[in-house]
Amino acid sequence: MRHRILVTTLPPYDGGVPAKTRLLCEQLRALGHHVTVAWYATRSEHAELCAAAWQVPRGRKPQLRRMPCFGDFEGVAVGCWLPELEAPYYLPSRLWTALIEDHTRHVAVGGNSLVSYPLLRAGVPHFTWFASRMLEDRIDRQRAMPAVRRIYDRLVVVPVLQRLERQIMAGNGLLVPVSLHTYDRLRQVGRSPATLARLPIPVDTTQYTPPLQQHEASVGVVGFAGRLSDPRKNINLLVDAIAAARRSGIQLELRLAGSDPPDDLARRVKALGIESAVTFVGKVPRAQLPDFYRQLDIFAIPSFQEGFGIVGVEALACGVPVVSTRCGGPEEFVVHGQTGMITDPEPRAFAQALATIATDRNRRAALSRQARQLALRDYGMAQFKAGVSSIWRSVWNEDL
Repeated sequence: MRHRILVTTLPPYDGGVPAKTRLLCEQLRALGHHVTVAWYATRSEHAELCAAAWQVPRGRKPQLRRMPCFGDFEGVAVGCWLPELEAPYYLPSRLWTALIEDHTRHVAVGGNSLVSYPLLRAGVPHFTWFASRMLEDRIDRQRAMPAVRRIYDRLVVVPVLQRLERQIMAGNGLLVPVSLHTYDRLRQVGRSPATLARLPIPVDTTQYTPPLQQHEASVGVVGFAGRLSDPRKNINLLVDAIAAARRSGIQLELRLAGSDPPDDLARRVKALGIESAVTFVGKVPRAQLPDFYRQLDIFAIPSFQEGFGIVGVEALACGVPVVSTRCGGPEEFVVHGQTGMITDPEPRAFAQALATIATDRNRRAALSRQARQLALRDYGMAQFKAGVSSIWRSVWNEDL
């Protein structure tokens, strides 16, 4: 039986959540289902669809707008009341109710589980594919907020969001974290294994492949790909580690892929005297990412927190070892001494891990082989398809 499937998610414009949402939508459509992607309209992207406090007295009401999403998927941006308070983004409304009722199957995909709240309140069977708990996902962003905004966030926004999350945790939806890290966290707060599943984000291992010639990777070239302005990514640690390595005589180079690097990052690079060793390559189109990885000796994840870190698995699939901090999701696939190294979030320790791989070519070759093997074994598309089918049977007791 073919279904009309509603996928509720974050605004599908940039980052890891839109990437994994698209993968799931493509899988569902390939099986013959009609897929609609719906997201809350933010003030920054769709202010005209929301009703802010100063607009309500003049009769403004939330609206929705239909538009293409992920190429030719049907997309719907859903406005809300009082978007300046942020929490209302996740609340149910007549617009959400109508969308939910117009579909026969329901899935939520997010960085955290809050995007599933309208489905919870509607009482429909659903599963939520997400990366981390709300506060883990938010804490580093909160630190980067201006002082007044940070105080408001701690005293008003976070308590409301925590209340919504507690309701989701106690609800009947199947929770599907992307990593063992988050799965274990949910078990620690009392979530039953019967209400949990795990679905890692997959990688197309026919596209993400090692270089044909090993020398295509330049010795000592360290890479990073992601949002350079995201405080969770902790890019300063990586820059400081490159500087520490070069001071000790290890001539590492750094290639940073990502759009709009913050001004303070460029100033830090200059102050450390490593301008000649750091290249800002800009945003790399997804189709060109495999080539970016193949040119690297090592991939780095210096983050404070990662729900999963799909870029790390993409690098492994290309035979590139990964050095990561203990930041959650990457600890699942960065197996210390086998596919890369796990290190403390301190510049000298991170620099030492990078240098250990860069200066020992036999070790680097072994890590590269094992990295590729892990990606093939655990994170391929076949494993993803099997996982989605198993989750579907758990929720609806039917074949996908």
